[in-house]
Amino acid sequence: MTQLTKTLLVAGIILVAGVSVGTSAFTSATVERQADANVVADENGLLGLTDGNSGNLVYQNAADQLAINFTQGTATGANTDALFELGNPAAPGTSKAFQVTNNDAESHQITAAYTLDADDGNTVANLEFQVYDNTGALVGTVTEEGQTVSMDAAAAETYDVVVVVDTGHGTGTDTLTSAKDLSGTLALTIDDVDEGGTVSDGS
Repeated sequence: MTQLTKTLLVAGIILVAGVSVGTSAFTSATVERQADANVVADENGLLGLTDGNSGNLVYQNAADQLAINFTQGTATGANTDALFELGNPAAPGTSKAFQVTNNDAESHQITAAYTLDADDGNTVANLEFQVYDNTGALVGTVTEEGQTVSMDAAAAETYDVVVVVDTGHGTGTDTLTSAKDLSGTLALTIDDVDEGGTVSDGS
């Protein structure tokens, strides 16, 4: 009797499962969802890059991208044996080269790195992107020598960036000659951040 009861119970479970699958069967289905992926100017993107107030060497170009260009006007570059500051390291909230903003509704980790188009021939940090938070505290400095910065950016959080170009001002042997070039690419990488501040791949 016990064996018969077990057999009937198993048969009942199979029957219920079969009915459940049968009621959800269909011959065709269509599901549509809206995706908004507008392409916008840099200052309005998920990662906002906005021109600061340090002069016309930093600007939004014709492609609506933030650009830093020392060949504005009739100049062909930065002087040798010179120091340029785009923005004020002593007051970055008031005077900055540009701003980086997390325009998303959730936190992200933003990592910044700079890569030269060609080796500048030394190990001195001749080009610096100094990143400051909204209190004016230095978060870190990106250089052409491989130094990077990571920012744990809350939703709508903005960072001020001061650009410093030092072609060897007052250093003598480390002075860059006119044959050198500091041109390159500033790359900003965004990762999701879990609650608790760890980088996440969405899992």
